[in-house]
This record gives sequence, C-alpha cells and structure tokens, in this order.
Amino acid sequence: MVVAEGYNPLCGDEVELRLNFQGDTISEVSFTGRGCSISQASGSMLTEAIKGKTAAQARALMALFTRMMTDPEFVAQEDVGDLEALQGVAKYPVRVKCATLAWHALQDGLDRHDGAA
Repeated sequence: MVVAEGYNPLCGDEVELRLNFQGDTISEVSFTGRGCSISQASGSMLTEAIKGKTAAQARALMALFTRMMTDPEFVAQEDVGDLEALQGVAKYPVRVKCATLAWHALQDGLDRHDGAA
C-alpha cells in the first residue's frame, strides 16, 4: 500500500490517498480529507476515475485533468466522465489548487510506487 498526503496551506484543505497495486494496476484506492467542497469532490471523483487503471493511465488522466483545471478554454477530446463537472473551476484560479490537491497527492503516490518497484 502507498499512502500519499496533500495539504494546501492557503486554505487548510488536506487529503490522504491510499493506493493498493496489483503489479502496475491500481486495484484499490481510497481517500480521506477535510476542506472545501471542491477539494473533497475532486478527491472522491479521483478515486472513481483511477481505480482499475495502470499507473501510466492514471498519469495520463492526471495530466488531462490538470490541463482542464489550468486552461479555461481547454475542451477535452477524451471522455473524462464525471470529472467534467469540475471544468468550471478553471475560471477561478484561486480554487484550482483546491481541485488539484488530491491529484498532486496522486502524483506523489505514483512516484512512490514507481520508486518501490
């Protein structure tokens, strides 16, 4: 199991991701946290979006989500499922850190997994 944490000192949001892998596939993922509704919704949606994906697929989704959050004009050509509901956050730069907090923790978790392999 890999545990990764994220904290936003500007607003106090915090998340903890727990990732289990079978080989390179994310077999189980859960998150706990506290903070604003955007950070909590994003973390919850992340768990649904990456379960069953390989580390490479999760990284690709993370890059796509980050682009969605940082470029208000970006329209994903890929199906991002429920994550599309967060696309409007890109119009509010101060809230982007909230939406991407769990995704930064995911990056850390994937890096730790890669380092352990």
